Amino acid sequence: MVIALLVAAQLAAAALPAGLGELPPQALPAGECALFLWDRASTKRFAMLGRNPAMLRLMIEGKAVDLPQTTAEGSAVLGFAPTSRYRSASRSYEVRLTILPATAGGAVVQDGSLTITEADGSALVLPVAGLAGCP
Repeated sequence: MVIALLVAAQLAAAALPAGLGELPPQALPAGECALFLWDRASTKRFAMLGRNPAMLRLMIEGKAVDLPQTTAEGSAVLGFAPTSRYRSASRSYEVRLTILPATAGGAVVQDGSLTITEADGSALVLPVAGLAGCP
């Protein structure tokens, strides 16, 4: 019984931050690439980076929201920069990734983070893993 309670507590602690939801499966047009990110703690797919246009898609309060890229830095892999920034009306988002080419048309995010910064300067850093692909 104690083990079951500990497992339940661990699963509850591994939830995504309030307001962020799991991203449902996404359909990509042929030839388009996307990079999907999973929260390392909850293992939920919660973000997608797109190339054309360059954007970050998140589920915020139950709705898919596409945030335009404001800056990108570093040598891109499959069109995705190691550091990219996005902005909404009230928050800024910074994605930092170590992207390794994997197979033809694919790449792996070895490690990374998504930092969400509020207007008051407070920030939350989420460790992420990910996969990129071009169907």
